[in-house]
Amino acid sequence: MTPRDPAPLALVVPCFNEGRTISASLDALSRWFPAALIVAVDDGSADDTAAQLAGVATINPCVRLVRLETNHGKGFAVAAAAPTVRGRDVVVVDADLAYGERPIQRAIDGLALADLAVGNRRHVDSRYTVPVRLFGFLYRRHVLGLVFNVGVRLLLGLTLRDTQCGLKAFRAEAFQAIMARLRTARFAYDLEVLLIAGGLGLTRRDVPVELTIDSGRSSVRLVRDGVLALREILGLAMRRLRGVYRAMAQTDAADSMISKTSA
Repeated sequence: MTPRDPAPLALVVPCFNEGRTISASLDALSRWFPAALIVAVDDGSADDTAAQLAGVATINPCVRLVRLETNHGKGFAVAAAAPTVRGRDVVVVDADLAYGERPIQRAIDGLALADLAVGNRRHVDSRYTVPVRLFGFLYRRHVLGLVFNVGVRLLLGLTLRDTQCGLKAFRAEAFQAIMARLRTARFAYDLEVLLIAGGLGLTRRDVPVELTIDSGRSSVRLVRDGVLALREILGLAMRRLRGVYRAMAQTDAADSMISKTSA
């Protein structure tokens, strides 16, 4: 890969009912990456998230607000940011900033060697900060993650040890190519991103993270959301069996040949 000239960074922040923390999160991102464009996507929040985002965007010219009237899911929200994104590198971060400045910078640095850099909470160099009272929560989450990854490996052939980490960085052209093909709106969005990246022949680098857990609160409702996630995963498995993701690489190669011929 050839060295790239410096260019602005874009941070995509999908938000759903994040009114308690979103203003502080955007302030932190602006301090950490003062030259970055921050694209905050309100995914049909029922609280005052949209109003807070609009207020921050009014006083901070680096913040852009994308407002979705109804809730569609994280995948839909991230894809909705694509037309607004500018810059060389694009990083998707969770609104609560569970991954701080150093992991985000590490993911950006990973793009010097790959098209896609993925946070890996199970990386040997990853570290957790968690109070004693949440040890049980962390253990249960870890076990559920292991079971989930076994299912993903069997159904989708993805070998990455942590597919669901909320920190993912992309070269801009890779981000646009993936988002243009994304069809999964909610829980399995991360999985389809990896499937599409593989289908397009994009390179991936795993990066360790430091994760702070200060609450056992989760927006995921295990039974209802588990059923929805399983439905989405089975849909991805069917698309994979039909060769949809393999065909993406073939289509891109054909388009490239057409472009060269036309030139």
